[in-house]
Amino acid sequence: MPKIKSTLTPNIVDRFGVPKPEGMEFEYVKYPVDDATLIEEIKDADILFCGPVDFIRKEVIDAMPNLKLIQSLGVGFDKIDLEAAKAKGVYVCNNRAVNAVSVAEHAVLLMHASLKQLTDADKKIKEGKFMESFKEYQVKGHAELGGKTVGLVGLGAIGHAAAKILRAYGCRLLYSDVVRAEEAFEKEYELEYVPIETIYEQADIISYHVPVLPDTREMVNKDNIAKMKDGVIIINVARGEIVNNEDLAEALNSGKIFAGLDVVAPEPPPADHPLFHLTEEGNARLVITPHIAGTTDDAFIRMSEWSFENMRKVMNGERPNNVVNGL
Repeated sequence: MPKIKSTLTPNIVDRFGVPKPEGMEFEYVKYPVDDATLIEEIKDADILFCGPVDFIRKEVIDAMPNLKLIQSLGVGFDKIDLEAAKAKGVYVCNNRAVNAVSVAEHAVLLMHASLKQLTDADKKIKEGKFMESFKEYQVKGHAELGGKTVGLVGLGAIGHAAAKILRAYGCRLLYSDVVRAEEAFEKEYELEYVPIETIYEQADIISYHVPVLPDTREMVNKDNIAKMKDGVIIINVARGEIVNNEDLAEALNSGKIFAGLDVVAPEPPPADHPLFHLTEEGNARLVITPHIAGTTDDAFIRMSEWSFENMRKVMNGERPNNVVNGL
């Protein structure tokens, strides 16, 4: 009987009742653990079912003689050694675009929260400072999303979904990517394809939708922030590694930017993380959520369904969907 070993918790996989593949033995293993312990627990698996930020290193892959598939529950796969898996003929698959709408909706939520300065208002009202908060809105004002220029850095599945939502608000939409979108999509949603420098110069809101690559790591840094408009809103629902934490904290404290973040690096963040030691003004300019943008119930159901379908395909000798390691 084929064996599926999962580093995920039962609460994530079982809570929605999606039927597991029939005729396969399914076992949850303790994670996170050191690689030696992980190898001992999963070495006989035919399929490894892991989280999108779980480290699956070469030593682990090489110690699994029966392994045929590493399936990421989500979209991420950058912590898996793709070359080691490819060398062994093991498919690595993700669930590309499975939570694109969920993440796009969350990005827009963070835009609203930043525009309306909800973090500061919520804090003051709960401290009994209702009128103080009310008067600050009268003095400082607040804005509608529809009147803003939004720059999308990366126009993959999530960027496409975000563009559809934001166009309905009436935003002016700029985007930058290594690959240009189809002309029909650009026209339908009135997207302007521009260099990223143009986004820095013109956007009121910059929303990042890029993977972690050598040229995207810490791309939100003091040099690029200096090119942005004063009061720009930076949204990150991608990966924490694309942000330089110290530079972002400095920009928040100085009043240069607002930020809406669903991700930070590392995760979980330590107590001495720069974003946890902001000034009062810096804190008022930051809204943060715990990497939940893509974890809606709807998305999780699709993740399980698509993952289990790949497992069935591989064990039936078929090519799975969304192979990410070049096999």
